[in-house]
Amino acid sequence: MKNSFITILDFGSSKITCMAASKVAGREDFLIRAVGQSSYNGFDENSWYEPDKLAEAVTDAISQVERKTETTVRELYVGVPGAFCATATGEASLTFHSKKKIDSDDVKELVEKAKIYDNVSDYLALEGKPVYFILDGVLKNYDPVGSVASKITALVSFSFIKNTFRNSVSPILLDKGIKKVTYVNACDAEAQFVAQSCGCIDYCIVVDVGHITTNVMLCGGKSLLFSRSFALGSGYLASDLCQVEGCSYGVAMSALSKVNFSLEFKEGDCYNVNGTALDARRTNEILKARIAQIADYIVKSFQYCDKEIPYNTPIVLTGGGLTYLRGGAHLLSEYLGKNVRVYESVNPQTNRNEYVSCYGVIREAINQNSVKNGFFSFFRK
Repeated sequence: MKNSFITILDFGSSKITCMAASKVAGREDFLIRAVGQSSYNGFDENSWYEPDKLAEAVTDAISQVERKTETTVRELYVGVPGAFCATATGEASLTFHSKKKIDSDDVKELVEKAKIYDNVSDYLALEGKPVYFILDGVLKNYDPVGSVASKITALVSFSFIKNTFRNSVSPILLDKGIKKVTYVNACDAEAQFVAQSCGCIDYCIVVDVGHITTNVMLCGGKSLLFSRSFALGSGYLASDLCQVEGCSYGVAMSALSKVNFSLEFKEGDCYNVNGTALDARRTNEILKARIAQIADYIVKSFQYCDKEIPYNTPIVLTGGGLTYLRGGAHLLSEYLGKNVRVYESVNPQTNRNEYVSCYGVIREAINQNSVKNGFFSFFRK
């Protein structure tokens, strides 16, 4: 691994982040060596809001890391945001004449056999990732190599990235001198990172509320089962305050850091933000209405999911949109009628909620780097 670390690029809904990181020997942890970040206006499901400024933002984030590490980035792992991705699953089985020890070739054959979406218009297909395996029709297994069975069935997850994303990002990276690019489904990477960090072995729902985009993810076993994105986040909360209270957008965003849904306010109580007084009761009610809408959209997202989700599936909240609002996660939990836990990490290297997507892409990049020539490798440009 050149320079002893990997470099990733992550596209948030308000910032592009580049990170250089290295794996800690003998452990699952990694060390973040440098961070570069640039602001931009984000995207929707079809395009960039300011495509003419994308190149500058991407180049600036990468250049910051190059200056801090005193190196030149030649290889990059790019996390593709949920709005530019699609996920589908396929199932395949192998039956043997007698019981045999399962090997990696069997797993590779199952992944290939489950591939039912070879040519998808406007999308680039990434390689499949096994979610779980069923041995002899009864035993669920996540790593079957070495197990003995006469029949093995695999559920395989396939990710697809929109050509519009790749066609807009690849030329920018090529102009920067980066010819070796690996595209990763950021939702898959984030969901797996969160599930592993929280000790979720089976199903896990991850909700990443960002600045103007929310990603809802369902993972099971070792890959993504379902994801959906919609345009709502902390930027919408701030916009609501601007419209109702008549304050500036900057004041509204700053107010979010002072809001507390856990306190009871009486008439006349205010949040004082940069010399501007906002009625505390009214402010909370304005924000509660928008959070209720986010909860409603989360529920509606699963109308598009064809997977059976166990009732006790944990829900983990990430992203910088709601996790830093005092009482925000509890309020979302009330609206969903389900317990919602906020992603936490005792490791100071991975304890920032707004960077959880980055952490996921880093973990995926490290995993891919260690098995670069194996069947878990993704499409490489």
